[in-house]
Amino acid sequence: MIGLPGDHIQLQNKQVIRNGQPLEEPYAQHTSTHADDDRDNFPTAAAPAAFANHVQDGEVVVPPDMLFVLGDNRDNSLDSRYWGFVPRDYLVGKPLVIYWSYDGSTKDFETWNIEHLEDVALHFFTKTRWSRTLTAP
Repeated sequence: MIGLPGDHIQLQNKQVIRNGQPLEEPYAQHTSTHADDDRDNFPTAAAPAAFANHVQDGEVVVPPDMLFVLGDNRDNSLDSRYWGFVPRDYLVGKPLVIYWSYDGSTKDFETWNIEHLEDVALHFFTKTRWSRTLTAP
């Protein structure tokens, strides 16, 4: 979830800007080598009709009771950029339990590769945050 009601959202060259501040999103994956204005710069003239009354000064303003969501795999996600806002009522659950918590740096989770798997295998017992395992969030 990127935007709550009242938030101003835009993307410039794949960078999400919310309320005038660039978001730091190390989890976001950008795998495409070609630029796509409708995907990488938002909103554009090709934005869905759902945004027609919600664009101000080149930014989408999230309306009341709606959310703006983006997938982590940004170049291959069909998300709010394509199908519009998500009604708040569509969120029907909340997390019940943290089943495993690993103390890795954010950089560890930017890509999934053999080095990451090796790190987990070698440090499973020392980097698992046992005090958080099987607790309520």
